Formats: sequence, structure tokens, C-alpha cells
Amino acid sequence: MKKILVMIVAVMAIVSCATSEERAARQAENLKMVKASVGGQQYRISITSMTPMRGTSKTVMGRWLKIDGNQLDCSLPYVGREDIPHMMTRGEVRMDSKIEYRGEVKDYLLQYQPKKKCGIITFKINYSGDDYKFRIIVDDSGTASIHLTPEDRDFIDYKGTVNEL
Repeated sequence: MKKILVMIVAVMAIVSCATSEERAARQAENLKMVKASVGGQQYRISITSMTPMRGTSKTVMGRWLKIDGNQLDCSLPYVGREDIPHMMTRGEVRMDSKIEYRGEVKDYLLQYQPKKKCGIITFKINYSGDDYKFRIIVDDSGTASIHLTPEDRDFIDYKGTVNEL
């Protein structure tokens, strides 16, 4: 009976070691892919959720942010309102439900944070008469957190996964 228990424990130990080695190999491969695509400015982030400034997190499907060189192509949902009070009628107030942008980015900057095992990307765009600042944190597992800050409107956060182009 003791031999059987020892054998079971030994098999479990071997299986768990192989699993952690495989996991480490997958993480290293994923980190290599993320660094290559983000560093080469050719990646796509598939959005999975959004968290508006005023409200709760929502699941999102079919939305993306794609960087190809110095070009941005994005289709992001937006829920927010203007921060600056204006003397406008109800018909004049902007009520954008999405941000659809194709064009150049300004001030693209990528910084690696080796201790945190992530990269921080920042850039700006001008969309619909407003300046938008993007701050994207990409970790070594291939997940991304996007913090979008319009100049005159509520900020919004997105989460997603990074894929190479």
C-alpha cells in the first residue's frame, strides 16, 4: 500500500514539474511575440471589456485597436459626457456612442518596465475636434489595459488581448 502511495505522489510531482516547465515555455514564447509586435508597432488589441468613468464594467465584443507603424485604426465603444458645461441645446450636445478613427498618431512612445514585466505605450490623436490621449499597458502574458482620456470628456478604460499583425 505504501508503494502505491509513493508511486502516486511521484507521478503527481513529475506531472506538476512538466506543467510548470511548459507554462514557463509558453510565457517566454508569448513574451517574445508581444515584444516583437509591440516593439515593431504592428499589433492589434481585441477589446473584451470597458469601464466608463461613471458606471460599471461591460463586456464588449467585436471592437479593436490596431497599430500598424504610425497608423491607428480603432473601433471603440464610448460612454461618457462632456466635462465642461456649455450653453448648448440638447441637439448640440455630442453624444458619441463610439470612436471610429483611422489616421496618424502623434507622440508615439513605448517604454519597457522590466521589473513589472510590461510595456507602456502612450500616444495622442485628434478625433471629432477633441484631443484624445491613449495610455496602453501591455503585460508579458499578452493582455492590455487601455486608458483613454479625452480632453473635454469623461475618461474610459478598456481591457483586451494583444495579437501580432
